[in-house]
Amino acid sequence: MNLILVENNETMEIKKILVPTDFSPCSINALKIAAGLAKGQNASIEIVHAVHVPAHPHVDVLAAQSIVEPILEDYEKKVDLQFNNLKKQIPELANVSFSIQKFVSLPSDAIHTVLSTSDIDLVVMGTKGSHDLLEKLVGSMSAEVIRFSKIPVLMIPENIKSLKIGSIAFAADLKEIKNPDQLDMLLFFAKASGAELTVFHFSNDYDDDHLEELARENMKLIHKLEGIKVSYAHLDEQTVSDGILKFIDKYKIDMLAMYPRHHGLWDRIIHTSTTRKIAMRIKTPLLTIHE
Repeated sequence: MNLILVENNETMEIKKILVPTDFSPCSINALKIAAGLAKGQNASIEIVHAVHVPAHPHVDVLAAQSIVEPILEDYEKKVDLQFNNLKKQIPELANVSFSIQKFVSLPSDAIHTVLSTSDIDLVVMGTKGSHDLLEKLVGSMSAEVIRFSKIPVLMIPENIKSLKIGSIAFAADLKEIKNPDQLDMLLFFAKASGAELTVFHFSNDYDDDHLEELARENMKLIHKLEGIKVSYAHLDEQTVSDGILKFIDKYKIDMLAMYPRHHGLWDRIIHTSTTRKIAMRIKTPLLTIHE
């Protein structure tokens, strides 16, 4: 497997990666990629699995306990077996330090708990673009993690078998970023892979030169872009999700980066179906970095 080569990158360090898994092919694929990235950074991996056992509202406590306990015992045995099989399925894990956390909860709650209690630098999740009910639920969970995570989230479509990043597109609103260090994960991938970074914006009001001026001034990136080839582009698509996906296809983009804010355009994007549409339709890795 060809993975991103990380050498002499002074932007930041990745020390711990969180990888949720439900043992599906797309989550196993994401774990393989995370293992390769962890090896390159000498980082560790926190693997999280969760199962939700809903309580029936009309079952009393004692009856519910008698029903749930055997289910959980069986669950523990199956999960332990699946984790043992992971080592066989992903030989890359032999080269990295990893630990496993199991939860009886909603997957999003388990991920939130680990993010709140551990020093995680990056979340790596698998996603599968399709339209059946199960995969729509998976897409919804991914969008939920993107919404609440204060840690950068890297979503890996199942068709991506390795991180070969020659170009990165950054969807920017060009508003002031008070703490440019929040973009360090984006710059980490750009510098580590030697990729070209394209900053693009949805607007009819600016030409590309004006966009460059705004991006450098408002986003305070001048001192951080040394060594990175950067270009600027504007789009006039009325539908944001369609515009982003067309841009990726047209320019053969290898990674999309987004910076959701608490207010404004990107806040509306992250709280509507746009994120789900992108997460389920995108064929390239999606990196989200929060305000």
